[in-house]
Parts: sequence; structure tokens; C-alpha cells
Amino acid sequence: MFNEARQLIQGQFHISPKGFRMIFLVSVLMMLAALALVWPNVRKVKLSYDYQALEIEREELLSENHLLRLEKESLQSLYRIQALAKDAIGMVEPQKGQVVTIFLK
Repeated sequence: MFNEARQLIQGQFHISPKGFRMIFLVSVLMMLAALALVWPNVRKVKLSYDYQALEIEREELLSENHLLRLEKESLQSLYRIQALAKDAIGMVEPQKGQVVTIFLK
């Protein structure tokens, strides 16, 4: 045991090609096992960030949708349409004799 340590310190440590292949194979297998254990957590963190970004975008879209609905309702207001018809186009209210009522059976 001490001879191997002494050889390692002196830089004379020698590994046979078969031993090198075994050490290399074990190292690769250990790295693959480590990646297999770590990868699901990395994936979970990435999905969590994606979810947060989508949640923020959803809230922004809901807010914009609410504002657009309010704008639509204000533009469709009958009082606004009547004011535009009188002011912009110059329309006037009809006289009593100009209105004809038709009853359908």
C-alpha cells in the first residue's frame, strides 16, 4: 500500500490499459447516474419559471381584456351614439307626424 502511494507521489504510478478502461467506464457510468438524478430537478425548475412567466402573461391579458370590454361597452352606449348623431352628423329627432308604427301579426 505504501509502495503504491510512494509511486503516486513520485509520479511513477502506472495503470494498465485494462485498468484504465475500467476506471474510465466507471467514471462515465457515475456521471450518467449523476445526470439522471439531477436532470428531473433541472427540468422542474425550468418548468416552474415557464409557469410563472405564463401566469404573469395571463394576468396581463385578463387585465387588457377587462379594459377592452369596458371600452366596447362605452363605445356602444346609446347616449354616446345619440350625441354623435346629433353633433357630428347633424341628425335631429323626428316630429310626431314623421313616425310610422307598423304592427306585425
